[in-house]
Amino acid sequence: MWKNITLTILALMALSCRNEREQKKRTDPQHVVITGDEKKDTAGVLLTENKNMQLGGSDSVDLSAVHNTNESNTITKIKFNELVVVINGMAIFDAEKMERIQKDTAEIEAEVGETIEGRTISISSEQLIGLNIEQRYETSVTIMNEGPHCDLIDWEHFNSNWKSLKQNSNGQFVGDKYTEEDYNTFPEVSMDELKQTVKEQCGEDWFKLLEKTNSPREYPCAISISRYFLRIVGKRKDNGQKVTKLIIIKTPMGC
Repeated sequence: MWKNITLTILALMALSCRNEREQKKRTDPQHVVITGDEKKDTAGVLLTENKNMQLGGSDSVDLSAVHNTNESNTITKIKFNELVVVINGMAIFDAEKMERIQKDTAEIEAEVGETIEGRTISISSEQLIGLNIEQRYETSVTIMNEGPHCDLIDWEHFNSNWKSLKQNSNGQFVGDKYTEEDYNTFPEVSMDELKQTVKEQCGEDWFKLLEKTNSPREYPCAISISRYFLRIVGKRKDNGQKVTKLIIIKTPMGC
């Protein structure tokens, strides 16, 4: 019974965090959404064509550098020598970095509230055949402090198994979705070790927050997905050699 109650509380906390992220994206006047031929901020105010128009104060926003964060229109393109991967509906930070040709491993950071789960993924290549995508995820511990949070991304993790992605009727791969139980999966750890790690990696003030905490699932601790991994595998048309590319997607934790 207590396990079910705990899972319910964690699920409500996670839902609250996600709702808060989405609300922030909808109401933050600095968060610009460009749809069609019109340019509007998230409060619905029509923007002019002036690229340095001021929003909410003296800060200026260069509209030429703002990418579309509308889920249906956002496209993240990742270029490798042998292929190009396109993720539909997931906005990332530092999108300009993806304009360059990536090596065998590409690391990207999803914006707050963005995810690979349920998103469609397309691959184009003139050099490879038999292309397939696998996905897995990693969970980590985060320490929250009513907004700010310290993520223990260099400590213990749970790593899921690789799972091949299915394709839709258009031949696009579809990102796998995870349950709240998946989000909360984590290996057994010593609280003494956890607290010491927080002290070393986050600082004394964060360490003090855990004085009465008895579990990594007890507030202000939480467990959540910290990274997604996509593995693309194919064979060269000319010699049959196997080619593997890896995309690591970092995702913000906490509220």
